[in-house]
Amino acid sequence: MGRKQKTTSQILTSNPIPTESQKISRVLGGRGKNLHEVQFPDGTITLCSLPPKFRNLVWVKRGSYVIISPSESENSSKIGGDIVHVLFPEHIKYLKSEGIWLVKSLIVYEDFRDDTILL
Repeated sequence: MGRKQKTTSQILTSNPIPTESQKISRVLGGRGKNLHEVQFPDGTITLCSLPPKFRNLVWVKRGSYVIISPSESENSSKIGGDIVHVLFPEHIKYLKSEGIWLVKSLIVYEDFRDDTILL
């Protein structure tokens, strides 16, 4: 199996669970050069980069949910972290059934008018 096939099967078959340092965020839009503007559950908005292994496999649309690994350094104020996993509706259902999907994060996102993912 090649790298592309491994990544594709990992994305489709695994059920990602965010660690303590990772956060579930909503994508507000793409900004070019594989950068996406995301909003964290606390309301802060920042740019996050999409790693090379996802670039030709996954299309991240506005309104999608992703798991972000926030950057620890305060020096890079423009890039707030890296996208670790793109969440599909099946992943969101799994996170809700496990009790990991926080209602608090959904309240922040009620302001959006263009919900593309059914929750």
